[in-house]
Amino acid sequence: MSCWALIALKSPAAAKGRLAETLDTATRRRLVEQMFADVLAALRAARQIAGIAVVTAETLADASLMRIDDPGHGLNAALAHGAAELAARGVDELLILHADLPLASGTEIDQLIAAGRAQGLAIAPDKAGQGSNALYLPLSAAFNFRLHFGPDSFRLHQTEAAAHAQTLARVDVPGLSFDVDEPRDLEQLLAATGGRYDFLRGALQQS
Repeated sequence: MSCWALIALKSPAAAKGRLAETLDTATRRRLVEQMFADVLAALRAARQIAGIAVVTAETLADASLMRIDDPGHGLNAALAHGAAELAARGVDELLILHADLPLASGTEIDQLIAAGRAQGLAIAPDKAGQGSNALYLPLSAAFNFRLHFGPDSFRLHQTEAAAHAQTLARVDVPGLSFDVDEPRDLEQLLAATGGRYDFLRGALQQS
């Protein structure tokens, strides 16, 4: 079995619009780039990840990543397109995760994959228990799991699993549950990571 990670990556200039009142464009760009680097580091530390693919309209400087062009029809369409591309290349397991999970670890990623392999599907909800920060699923022509990332996605993914007569294994781990969407998340990020996010301190002091 071969589990690949799939990430959808927006343009850094367009990402994290909800933080626009707190962070200027340059700082948001730096935040997005650092979080993406942290997610890649966690994936590379995981023992069960065979490769990393990124669906994006951007150019990727890292040659070790498989770049898949974003068709431009929204997040779920981008991820479904990426999943289809990987399935066509013979990948049979998929871990979808967001690019704004700076506290994720390789151990947590392996834990989610193990739960998915044991039960068939696995999900890591966000800290509110409403969104889906990471999702494990098998890739096969016989299993057409529709993606529902966005508002209320945790419940919608549970409903989708039930439509396929399957149950999602819920994996609650701190690194995969913590995403960065609001100004208060930045304070928690600074407290948890220190040095590599110190560039946020000035902006937060001024806000």
